[in-house]
Amino acid sequence: MKKTILACSLGLMALALTACSGEEKSASSVPGATETCNKYFAEVDDLVKKATEKAGDSEAAKAQLEPMLKQFDDAKKQIATLPKEQQDAACKAGSDAMAQIKQAMGI
Repeated sequence: MKKTILACSLGLMALALTACSGEEKSASSVPGATETCNKYFAEVDDLVKKATEKAGDSEAAKAQLEPMLKQFDDAKKQIATLPKEQQDAACKAGSDAMAQIKQAMGI
């Protein structure tokens, strides 16, 4: 569970950093988001779902996940407002980072 929460944290940080650099976006299927971003959002949503399931009744884990979910939702909305080229670049970078994180974590 700790690995999944860490992977979620790192993935969301990658998205936030990308967003702060001028590129970001929202949930699995976000209006205004490109297909690349919607695929990335679905990938992150799936990872968050797994982390939530593994957290079970752990209040500490839930407390860590809640702010990340809020940040991710905000990031998705921000990304959707960007020009399509910037959206694709941001989400591609986030997806690449997520793949590296998953590989490093063995998930």
